[in-house]
Amino acid sequence: MTDSVQTPADTVADEAAEVVQAEEFMYFDPADIIIGTNVRTDLRADHKEFRKSIKERGVLEAVTVYRNEDGQYVLLRGQRRTVTAAEVGTPTGLIPARVVPQPADADRIGDQMVENIHRAGMREAEVVAGVEQLALLGVSAAQIAKRTSIDRPTVNAALTVTKADQSRNRLDSGDLTLEEAAIFAEFEHDPEAVERLENTKKWRRSLAHESQRLRDEAAEREADATEVERLRAEGLPVLSAEEVEEADEVLRIERLVTEDGEPLPEEEWPNVPGARVHVVKEWVYPEDEYDEESEDGDESEDEVYEPAEPYQQYLPVWVVTDLAASGLRRRGASGSTSGDSSHEGESEEEAEARREERRRVIANNKAWASAETVRREWLATFVARKTAPKGAEALICEAVVTGHHSLSKAMDHRHPMLFTLLGVDRPTGYYGAGHDECHKIATKASTPKAATMTTLAAVIAAWEATTGKHSWRNPTAWDARVLGALVEWGYQPSEVERILLGEEPQTTTGSDEPEDEASGTEASDSAA
Repeated sequence: MTDSVQTPADTVADEAAEVVQAEEFMYFDPADIIIGTNVRTDLRADHKEFRKSIKERGVLEAVTVYRNEDGQYVLLRGQRRTVTAAEVGTPTGLIPARVVPQPADADRIGDQMVENIHRAGMREAEVVAGVEQLALLGVSAAQIAKRTSIDRPTVNAALTVTKADQSRNRLDSGDLTLEEAAIFAEFEHDPEAVERLENTKKWRRSLAHESQRLRDEAAEREADATEVERLRAEGLPVLSAEEVEEADEVLRIERLVTEDGEPLPEEEWPNVPGARVHVVKEWVYPEDEYDEESEDGDESEDEVYEPAEPYQQYLPVWVVTDLAASGLRRRGASGSTSGDSSHEGESEEEAEARREERRRVIANNKAWASAETVRREWLATFVARKTAPKGAEALICEAVVTGHHSLSKAMDHRHPMLFTLLGVDRPTGYYGAGHDECHKIATKASTPKAATMTTLAAVIAAWEATTGKHSWRNPTAWDARVLGALVEWGYQPSEVERILLGEEPQTTTGSDEPEDEASGTEASDSAA
């Protein structure tokens, strides 16, 4: 008989076989597992998506346990999954576990470190691919979010990117994040919009703000076109936005005179050769009306005045685009544009300064409206935090102790903006409406950290409720204080918002320059 030779490889194989034979696969109630010593101390057990995943889908990857001398099962690896499952439950009430022999302490510590240190998350491009595959199987966006415990905005962004080849390729290459790729994908059909986004990204400005500007501008163009068609249906010869842009000049008939130097009666304007209608938009500032009324001195000196929001209104104006053919001329013997000004005795330099200021107001009002949308979306996420950021207590103290009017007003009206940011319905229409809901929000904050965050949310929401297009025109110290804190906590302000911080906004470039605005729908000095 020939003796067999035991090689090192054979020894390793035999030891591995013994380990496999000693292992078991079982299902446990997570509450029955003893949580053993673990090098990981921060479980991040309050992670909302993770808890939701465990509750709805259970523990998908088995944890590792060993049986001690008393026959109890002690956890080795999978502490976060086990603790969370015990807290929120699973669909079956059980979790899968691999039962192994009790390891030496050195092996336990090393394995626990390796398991967590070398665990790589999915790349965003891989997330997009997975979402796309589920969508192709007919799974809705809501169900994808539920199955994967990925938040709905991320699922929506992924689905948007799957429909835009250029943006997806840039995501795959690492040139764009998923959030950036979703923004570029939304405007991939518009080369000018993409160019603006590229410049924004290049100069490290906020893509969220620029994309909102693009959306608002598109909505505005659509509204303008609708108004043009409405007036055309009434029989008026209305210029389209394209015709206005292509015209060499657009002059209001009311500011022109006949060859005799006399103004033309209004009823004759439609009969002027080449007369057309230009639809312009004008800003109405309610605070100007307040200034006139307040001259009577009837208002209480102690009453805090907050101006109403300015608004735009359409105004059809009779114009000519060919002055020579119209048979009219500009006012003033020289025919200069300064004579056409509605401000008598104004020099050309003064007129240009006035026009420039008007263009600035128009541009900043629009920029503020877009920024407000982005800011409130950011605030809605911020106020949902579990804990307040560093420096929150100081801001709360200042608001409460100084009795800032924004907070006083919010308290008097049961914090309407706080309800909006929290996404909570608030009853209206009767005295004291919202009191019970405010009480629920307050009592829900059962820990000191939660109470601090809720109070901070109320202070910030109160400030937000008092902001508007007047804010950039007349910024206050409290505006700078609150917005400055938000910036410290991660908010990226737009250029117009930086005015509140005492910074001069940088000149932006794009398809909606203020100068174009003046010559188009907002009309320059000659047409407005």
